[in-house]
Order: sequence, then structure tokens, then C-alpha cells
Amino acid sequence: MLQSIRDKTSGWIAYLIIGLISIPFALWGINSYLGGGEEQPVALVDGDKITPRQLDYAFARYRERLTSIFGGNLPAMFNDEAALKEQALTQIIEETVLQKYIRDEGYRVGDNQLFENIQAMQVFHKDGRFSKEQYQNQIASQGYSAAAFEQELRRSQELEQLNLALVSSAFTLPIEVDQFNRLKNQERKLRTLTIENNIDAIEISDQDVTDYYKTQAASFMQPAMVKLDYIELSLDQLKQKIEVSDDKIAERYAQMRDQLTQPEVRSASHILLTVAEGVDEDQVKSKITEIKSRINQGEDFSSLAREFSQDPGSAEDGGNLGDIERGFMVKPFETALFNLSVDQVSEPVKTQFGWHLIKLHNVSGGETKSLEQARYEIEQELKTDLAESQIYDMTESLASIGYEQSSSLLPAAQQLELKVQTTDWFTRSGGEGIAEQEKIRQAAFSDQVLKQQLNSETIELSDHRVVLVHLNKHKPAEQKSLDSVRDAIISTLKKKKGREQAEQQGKKILANLTSGSATLDSSSESLSIPLVDIGFVKRSSVSVDKGLLNAAFRMTKPVSDKLVFDGLSSNNGDYTIIELSQTRVDAADTTGDDTAKALAGKISNYEYLAYIKTLAQQADIQRFAVKDLPQ
Repeated sequence: MLQSIRDKTSGWIAYLIIGLISIPFALWGINSYLGGGEEQPVALVDGDKITPRQLDYAFARYRERLTSIFGGNLPAMFNDEAALKEQALTQIIEETVLQKYIRDEGYRVGDNQLFENIQAMQVFHKDGRFSKEQYQNQIASQGYSAAAFEQELRRSQELEQLNLALVSSAFTLPIEVDQFNRLKNQERKLRTLTIENNIDAIEISDQDVTDYYKTQAASFMQPAMVKLDYIELSLDQLKQKIEVSDDKIAERYAQMRDQLTQPEVRSASHILLTVAEGVDEDQVKSKITEIKSRINQGEDFSSLAREFSQDPGSAEDGGNLGDIERGFMVKPFETALFNLSVDQVSEPVKTQFGWHLIKLHNVSGGETKSLEQARYEIEQELKTDLAESQIYDMTESLASIGYEQSSSLLPAAQQLELKVQTTDWFTRSGGEGIAEQEKIRQAAFSDQVLKQQLNSETIELSDHRVVLVHLNKHKPAEQKSLDSVRDAIISTLKKKKGREQAEQQGKKILANLTSGSATLDSSSESLSIPLVDIGFVKRSSVSVDKGLLNAAFRMTKPVSDKLVFDGLSSNNGDYTIIELSQTRVDAADTTGDDTAKALAGKISNYEYLAYIKTLAQQADIQRFAVKDLPQ
């Protein structure tokens, strides 16, 4: 019942992975570790199932990204949940196809490369360096094991390999770059004449208003509204009521000592000699032994590492490997390193990568938090454990009582000692408080709650909350009175008629200009409308209205100094006549390697998208309409 609470699926881990993948649709979550019972799939890709849970996860991330793009408030155009889910499903299908291709073609990321990338992630750093404790705590807080996170990260980096392969193979021809630059840097000389939408001069009769009100009746409906009664179970509220004894805290502290111990970190350098195919290993061992002898005689370790080490990642830096914790190096290397004293150099160590000499520079960490230092953390963890158990049981009781005594919330509220609360009025499209949640609004206007006036089923919300709702009041949709919308209708009709008049007048002038019976100057003078001399502009000019600029660069180029004219109706109802008299290209702006690189980058992105679409078209895909899936 409370699987979403137990999964703890907040989102920064997903965004961290997305940030590592240079693909435009990466909505893949760590879904293979959120599994449950058998579910009807939302799609089949070459026989592999995409589950509703995967879709819900991807959809949630999609909404979060859209909400962030629009400053926290999602526009009404995105209220169609089914349409957004269809988009998210398409993206999951494409990534599933891509993952299968990656697997079949043998793209792989080795352990060393994976761990290097993890250690470089700032989110896992503490005091300026990688912390294994920070790493474990961060991924555990999201409900994931290290193995699960590392497997998903490995998949992401394998995707990146394919992307980079396609990007690196993209190229452009000099003639393409030249044509692109000429179009990009073309300048056009413009003058404009604008006939304004003079709404103040427009008269609207009462009959006009009445006629519009009748013909557009559907536009003047007050939407149905409801108020709900509800009772809420909250993990945070339950935690506040729980008391944890000192004995329980001490017992948990004893169990958590390993987790509360800061891992020992060792800063080291190494010299690596690899064993190439066809090379006698004894020769390599002899060479590493000779280098060890030179170190014993006082030669500088880092200088010898720069001269002899065959590790491309550390040789130039004197063999420096940075900070290392247990579990991040192969066993023979780790065993040798953690047996060294500071400034000591190991004997030659054999691993699958070759022969190493290891020098230890510094040792830090290994401290364990005291009981008092860890008390608050442990207390909150114990409270959370107890509260999760309670809220699970209470939710089962809430669902049972709410169903068995479905005509009222009072029985459930009394037995579970919960307060009945009431929302403000809200509509299907929006509300405040819990009515901000799409799930609440769907339940409120369902037949069960609205028509049968029964309790809803339990509804899981964000922040580990569960609610049960019941109808309090209902206002059916009704026609707004003419008087209440009169001013809005008058304003609409004025804008509409003013636009029509401006466009009619503008097109008449445009016809005269095109035929040659008038000029822009004479038209400006006869109408007493100022003529605007814009001069030469580029496509990228920011000083000119974007709509006007786009229209100007769609116009046919002048031939033999013959003027070209066009008209543009603006959003505010003004009509602007555009005169194009000349085009030119600044030769100084048509060269440069940066343009070729940028153009190749765009081409590679299109090729990558086309590659994904092709793979999807070749796959055996069966998808089910989101609206037809069981809720």
C-alpha cells in the first residue's frame, strides 16, 4: 500500500545520471530496482516489458523538469496528464531500444573508469575530496544500494560512448559551412509602416455584445466546483508523537558503529609497468625491481613515475592517485597499500593491470562518531522506522473503515484519532492546498465521490502522506451572467474589429505598393503615420521584434534594386508593412573554425536522433494507450 513511501524515490540521483548522458531524452530512472508484483505492461519492446511503475517514475521526472523550466508553475497547456505520459512513454521506449543495442554491440565501461567517474562527482565530496561515507549515505538516502546505483551509472556511460562515437564521426564540407555562414550573417535593409489597432475608436453595440454572448456561450461557463472533507495520515505527524528511549538509541548506536565510522582514506602514488602481449613478464618484474632499487637509493619517486610509469591517468602527475578508500582498488593493490606506513614504498605488486610500486603519502579518517554526536541522527531514524510501520498499518485500517462505512469520514477519523479537515472551493483544473494535487482533483470529480457521495479510496500524496476524501459541497457548472462578462466581451470585440480594420487598411496599402501606384513614403505622408527606417539587420538582431524579423527573412530577395513588400499582423492587432530594399553579407563574418564545429555538432545531434528513431522503427514494439491502462 505504501510502496512509494518505502521506495523513497526523490530525484537528485536520476538528475545526476541524466547530467552524464549527452542525449536529449534521458528520462531513464533506476527503475529495475523499484520492482513489485506482476503488472500489466504499458509497452512491450522486443518482448521486454515497460511497467506502469517505470512510466510513473519517468512521468514524474518529466513534470519536474517542465515545472522547473516554467519557474515552478506549469502552464495550463500541460494539464493533459495522458498526453504527457504518452510523451514520456515514447522516450522510455526509445531508450529501451537503445539500451538493447548498446548491450548487443558490446559497449562496456570498466570498473576503474566507473570508479574514477564516481570519485570525481562533487556530490560525493566532503571537505574537498571524495568521501566513501558521503557516497554511501547519499545513495542510501534515495533508497538505492551501491550496486544498483553503479549498475545504472555504468549503463549511462555506455550510452555516452555511443553518442560520442556518432558525434566524433560527424563532419561538414567547406561549401556547407560557407553557405551556412552566408545565410547566418546575411543582413537585410528594412523600413516599416505600422497601422495601429485603434480600439478606442471602435464602437460596440449592445446587440453585438448579446450576439457574441449567445454564439460563444460555451466560453462563458463557470466550471463545476467542489469542497472536500478529508482526513490525512502523515509520516511527519506520526514521528512527532513517537518517543524513543535512551536504551533503544544506545542499542541502535552499537549496531551502526561501522556506518558511523569515517572510512580510512589513504593518499598514494604508484608506478605501473604493464605486461604487453608478447613481452616476457619476468623482464617487466625485473624492470620494476630495478626502479624499486633506485628509489631505495634515494631517487625521487614522482620523477621516476613520470619517466617510467605506463598509467596514462597518473604518470604525468608523478603517479599521484589521490585519496583511496577500501573497496576502490583491486585486492592485491589494496592489501599492499593498507599495509604501508606513511612515506613507505611497497615491494613490487602484481595485479591484472601489471606490476606496481606504491607509495603512501598520508592517512586520514577512521574516527567513529560518539553516541552524543550521533544521537539525533539515530533518534530520527528510529522514529522513521516506527512511523513507517504505524502508517502502513493505519493506512490499511483507513482503507478498510473508509470502504465499510463509506457514507462518512467520521468513523475512520474517530477510530484513528484523526481530524476532519475541509478544503476551499476548487475546480477540475486547479486548487489550493491538497487540491493542488492532480490525484485529489481526479478523485473529487469521480463518480464515486461526486455522484455517489461515497468516501474515496486512500490516496497517496508526496511527502509520505495518505488521505481519504469525501464530498462536502458541489456547485454544478453554470452559465455566467451577461452582466458579469459584458466588459470582457466588449474588450474582445474591440480588439477583433480593430484588428480587422487595421489589416484591411494595411492590405489595401500593400496592394498599391506592390503594383507601384504608391511608395512607402507617400503612404506614410497621406496617412500621417511615421515611417520607421530600421536599416540593415541580421537574423540575430535583438533590437527588432522577433516576429517582424522572421517575416523579413522569409521575404524574397530584391532583384535589380526592385523593392519587395510584405505585411505582418501582430498579436496586439497592429498591421505592419515591411519594405525590403537590399541584402548584403559581411565577408569578415563568414569564416572561422568555430562555425564548422558548431555546425558539425548540430548535424551529429540530428544524426543521433535519427539513429535512435531508426532503431525504434526496426524494433518490435507494442504500446498501450495510457488512457486505457487500469488506474
